[in-house]
Amino acid sequence: MVQRGSLHRLYFRVLRFSGLSTLLVMAPLALAETAPAKTGAAKEMPNEDVLGEFVVTGTMQEHFPKIAILPNSDPAYEDVIVRTVVRKDLDLSGMFRLIPDSEAPVGAYVFTDPVDVTAWQRLGAEAVVKVAAREHESDKKKIEVIGIAYFPSVGKAPVYETKLVVDKTNARKTAHQITDDLLGALTGRPGGFSSRFAFSGPWGRNLRIFTVDSDGHGLKPQTDEKTTSISPTFGDHGHLVYSESKDYMPFRLHAKRVDGDESAAFNLEFKGSVYSSSFDAEKKRLAVAVAEEGKSAIVVGDTDGTNMKRISTTELATHPAFSSEGHLAWVGGSVENRSQRVYVDGKAVSPSGFTASAPTFCDTEDGVFLIYAVAVGGERQDLILSRPNGQGVTRLTQNQGSNSYPACSPDGRLLAFFSTRGGDEGLYVLSLKRWTTQRIRGGMGESLRWEALSRDELTDTRAKTDKNAAPLVKPNLGPACGLAPGPS
Repeated sequence: MVQRGSLHRLYFRVLRFSGLSTLLVMAPLALAETAPAKTGAAKEMPNEDVLGEFVVTGTMQEHFPKIAILPNSDPAYEDVIVRTVVRKDLDLSGMFRLIPDSEAPVGAYVFTDPVDVTAWQRLGAEAVVKVAAREHESDKKKIEVIGIAYFPSVGKAPVYETKLVVDKTNARKTAHQITDDLLGALTGRPGGFSSRFAFSGPWGRNLRIFTVDSDGHGLKPQTDEKTTSISPTFGDHGHLVYSESKDYMPFRLHAKRVDGDESAAFNLEFKGSVYSSSFDAEKKRLAVAVAEEGKSAIVVGDTDGTNMKRISTTELATHPAFSSEGHLAWVGGSVENRSQRVYVDGKAVSPSGFTASAPTFCDTEDGVFLIYAVAVGGERQDLILSRPNGQGVTRLTQNQGSNSYPACSPDGRLLAFFSTRGGDEGLYVLSLKRWTTQRIRGGMGESLRWEALSRDELTDTRAKTDKNAAPLVKPNLGPACGLAPGPS
């Protein structure tokens, strides 16, 4: 909830996180990335019919295979973790109907036992999955994490097997990668569970950057509690990039390793605050939202901060987001008009009359889609889907609390967002295949991002202080970069 005065005054934001109300005082933002506060006079809402038809949750528009995940009698902790994670991931994917463990055929279910494919086929299983974590023969600190798939219609022999050797402490993260491999075998398109979220959330009187695994496990603060950190994204080598302010100074762009403590500042010589940033898919272009003289602009250039050029045409512009195809979305508006719209490559694409925010792109099996939030009255927001050019508008949420800050999974099958639905606020995941929604953790946040993990990160045993590790920020030895002229 945002209360805004002039662009030169401090503003107050009341956020709710983990059930607690936090009052945060921050430096002025030229354009808020959340829905505007209600004003003294009642404002008539435009016709919501232009937001498209609501996709009914639970609608099944295609065949969802019935699959079985074999029980496992091994009591080893890592083995239990791997099976639990894979089962939850496959259920969360919305791609399958899982056969309950209570219906499993009688058996000992020792890993070395042959799979009774025929018995599972009689239960309607179209695929059978076996997963396990077994202690490595030569290194007791390591485990082999294994995923095997059977197609009963093909025969009793497995049709696919994947295996990773990792430290025991990496069992949970590796289980997500096994899920992704199995999804590739079962559907022809690898999954996106070997990934992490980043978002900004309140901590005391400040905002901190947090990361959390794709299933909501492992929440970890990444920035100093004494600074204010906002708008995270992921840069080259999986580095976390965010804007940070200390003692009410302007926001500066920083980078750090997710599993380390070291951080470094970008050499962006802008006078005003850097509110948010985004990298393209190849990590070759950097877009930042920069404040200057009471306004803000989207500036794009090389990732070291050189060759920066203004590309936005509106007086105010924030929240840049690249698509996999290189399109760039942002939120634009004017000083006089509080309403703001989503722009893609300089063209307004969100419905006129609705204040829009937080655009993101989803690279799905059916093509690339744009998803963003719109204010719908009563201090609520709903999520809207369309093609990047604004056509084919579809409503993803309606009458389900306030829904904000969407982020798409690396495989384009899932959409994550924060929601207050049913009074059970938290981080939710929506299947874009089955249109079912699940809550994966409690607490609210903003500026949500979702990024794939490198497969090497699971097996890399180098020390965090490795001198050969990629630098956090590429050196910028060129001249200071101000705001280059924008399009005419």
